[in-house]
Amino acid sequence: MSTASVTTSAQVRLTAHPLQRVGACAVAGLAGVKDRRRSPESLSSEEIEFARGRMTADVVATADLADTKVPGSFWLAASYLLWPNSKMNPTNRKSLSVVERRNQIMQWRQRPTAVLDVPCVLCGQVACGFYGKVDIPLAASVEHRNTTVPGHDGMALCVGCLTSFHALPYGCSIRGGKAAALHSWDDEVLAKMTLRQVLRTKLQADLTTTSASAGVYSREVEALRALRTYEHPIRAGVELYVFSNSNKQQTLDVHSIEQPLAEWLRTTLQPTVLGIGFRYLIRAHHSPKAAGSVRLAYNAFHHPQRLAGTAVSYLARLTDALGAPAPETIELAGLYQSFIREVLGVPQREVDQIVQLADRIGELLRKHPQRGTLKEFEHVHSEPVRLQAWLKRQATAWTLQRQVSEALVTTEQWRLLFEPGDRVRFHRDLLFVSVLEHLAKTGWLAGTPTDRDDQDDTILAEENQ
Repeated sequence: MSTASVTTSAQVRLTAHPLQRVGACAVAGLAGVKDRRRSPESLSSEEIEFARGRMTADVVATADLADTKVPGSFWLAASYLLWPNSKMNPTNRKSLSVVERRNQIMQWRQRPTAVLDVPCVLCGQVACGFYGKVDIPLAASVEHRNTTVPGHDGMALCVGCLTSFHALPYGCSIRGGKAAALHSWDDEVLAKMTLRQVLRTKLQADLTTTSASAGVYSREVEALRALRTYEHPIRAGVELYVFSNSNKQQTLDVHSIEQPLAEWLRTTLQPTVLGIGFRYLIRAHHSPKAAGSVRLAYNAFHHPQRLAGTAVSYLARLTDALGAPAPETIELAGLYQSFIREVLGVPQREVDQIVQLADRIGELLRKHPQRGTLKEFEHVHSEPVRLQAWLKRQATAWTLQRQVSEALVTTEQWRLLFEPGDRVRFHRDLLFVSVLEHLAKTGWLAGTPTDRDDQDDTILAEENQ
């Protein structure tokens, strides 16, 4: 292919490569862009070169350092997981003078001037060279590549895409021997989250002498907080890329949150009525071994359906302990309904049908305000066969007491509760929490506040640190 058939621009483009996209937004952050609505593709040549200059200054400064244990060694330490075998960390580094190290690093990072007769494999602009593992995280190294001739790094890149990969680490949280990048196909979400991370990484580089250790699920917690502070609707899912380009262990783990859950998490984390329920959801995830926000963030990225199940289990434990609906019931019931509608896609009609049945059951239970009445319902709810038998008995009592033709349980409600399907478990849990909600609203043996409200301040303090 001749160079005449491709663009000769050295723009930064947003391509189909997630890590390149994060890097492209990081270039914008390094260039001083603060408007999340401005695309990296709008960067001028001067802005791109300014960003390249800042990155070059950071890596060149490592030439003066003896090793990764001295102050200011963040980028030198990070280079072993980002750019192994680069001019920053050659095997003979200790035998080189500071001037030799500096010259080698500057030669590595100088702007390529070559114009190849091939396009960039990512964006189609004129390529400036062929690159591998040293410059592109997770790419094959020259020594291990068997699809090209010896010495050929294989991946043709333009100046813009090469610059994006060099900027990628600024858009990552780097600690514990790995880098974590938050990506979204919603360009505005990607830009906002990356711009924020660029500021944090630069601060980390200034304050940290060596790579910080990673707390348990700290990357998921950081990602969840990024969703919490985003002010606009999220139009695409969010992916957490955790990787290491190290020669010792090259790894990549991708954890995804689909768009409905991402938007639900963003909106419920806001200070609204549902936000109060989310406060209780954090409390529900709390354990002596981990803060509620940590376990919640883990579930959001690894087991999202556990978010709803944890709320139900928490209410069941409190109800069992109190013998009555807990003070958190109404807010958590509303949050549960919101989750199954907006995240799981349960139609509003199905929710209404189950809530209608729950109100009828609540009326029956209120006739017998003994502790064991609710205990029995809690016991049968978890087992379909027992629940079926219990509903049949209550249906008889409902008809005899009221002497009406309207059944306690309609055919549609029975189908929703017991007909095999993906949603049947959530329908039965919805019935349970909705019965508790009905009893809580009517003040049936209402539970009294406990010291959990005081404990919650401690739990949320951990989450907000």
